[in-house]
Amino acid sequence: TGAAGTKFYLVNATAEPALATLRFRLNDVKMFAAEEAFEADGTKFNTGSFVIPTDGNPSDVRARLETVAKDLGLRLVATDSDVKVARHALALPRIAVMHSWVNTQNDGWFRLGLDEMEVPYSYISDLVVRDTPNLKSKFDVIIYPPLTASVPALINGVPKRMLDDGSDFGGPIPWKKSDITPNLDGSPDQTDDIRGGLGFAGLANLNKFIEDGGVFIPISVNANLPVALGMTQGVTIATTTQLRARGSVLRANVDDKASPIAYGYDDTLAIYFNQAPVFRVAAPGAGGPGGEGGGGRSSGRGSLTDPDIPQGRPFVEPPRGAPPEDPPQGPQFPTRMQPRVVLRFSPERDLWISGMLAGGSELAGSPAVVDVPFGRGHIVLFANNPMWRQETHGSFMLIMNTALNFDHLQVGRKEPPARGTSAAGDDDADNDWMNF
Repeated sequence: TGAAGTKFYLVNATAEPALATLRFRLNDVKMFAAEEAFEADGTKFNTGSFVIPTDGNPSDVRARLETVAKDLGLRLVATDSDVKVARHALALPRIAVMHSWVNTQNDGWFRLGLDEMEVPYSYISDLVVRDTPNLKSKFDVIIYPPLTASVPALINGVPKRMLDDGSDFGGPIPWKKSDITPNLDGSPDQTDDIRGGLGFAGLANLNKFIEDGGVFIPISVNANLPVALGMTQGVTIATTTQLRARGSVLRANVDDKASPIAYGYDDTLAIYFNQAPVFRVAAPGAGGPGGEGGGGRSSGRGSLTDPDIPQGRPFVEPPRGAPPEDPPQGPQFPTRMQPRVVLRFSPERDLWISGMLAGGSELAGSPAVVDVPFGRGHIVLFANNPMWRQETHGSFMLIMNTALNFDHLQVGRKEPPARGTSAAGDDDADNDWMNF
């Protein structure tokens, strides 16, 4: 409850899907996410808790917050204290759920989850992505529910077959209301021809969307698309030979609690996983493509720790007393652009909760959720399916945290001080290297 003199309303981050409902239901209210845990009036609040100031919000904000919080079963705390915690605005992202006409079953579960959370979204096919050059003008977040691990199938969609004479074999395959399909009138997406898929034009548009600041969330096996196309430097997908985890509930540990994606979660949680993908993450430049391997320079000569001595000329010992040279450097790759593991599968002894699991050593300790910066945007890879058949409510907020904080996903990333400066140096100058 609130009272005269109230400065802030607070809602603890608990990873409850109702938090997303609260944000979108009160879409004209300014809300912020706390970037650190804090205490107010003797109550402790988790990192990511909602901070809602009275200043700058509608005069009826108290009554509306109380009504919605009660309806959603959320505890609202009012305080007249100054809440001095670093925070950023919670966005109202323009979300798209992208599907392929190859199969629309799995994306239906994501639609159901978003519908029940009252989260607005656009339901678009990969054909829309193919035909929309400036996706960022329409969307902030694109969710790609699981379809197939086959990259050609993800690119080509329903194949369009041409005969030797250039004619179209079979003709268009429509999905829309017609005299012979009158019941498709209520379909959420319709088209004159389901054939064609993303194509290379769609890949280019998707690439630009992320570079322009969008967030792309490929779920489960769909992660093969950005990984195989080299959009996620430092991330590879391992081939497993012993693992058997066909639709299992497994334990995962939060690896980076400061990441906005993990807001409200405890140290561990149960997640649904179905065999693949199994991610491997290393700093780009620490090996071959994706960072796997023993390490090497792009020239192929030496490793990252070998002295960088030009070949074909004698090595000259530096004079005594000369300042030491910087250590040899591999390809320059800013720390803030490296993959950030948010969630990681537990060690093998703690991994299994329910379902089939054999060969768990191939999965244990591997990343489950990885945030990969790309241009001004992010690709957030999920090994688990966070919205599986309306049963995995506990992981819904992994998706919604990503969306609500889409423009602040770099928050909480620990950065080393710039070379040649102290830790107490100019943070702003360091953080503005690429206007992030």
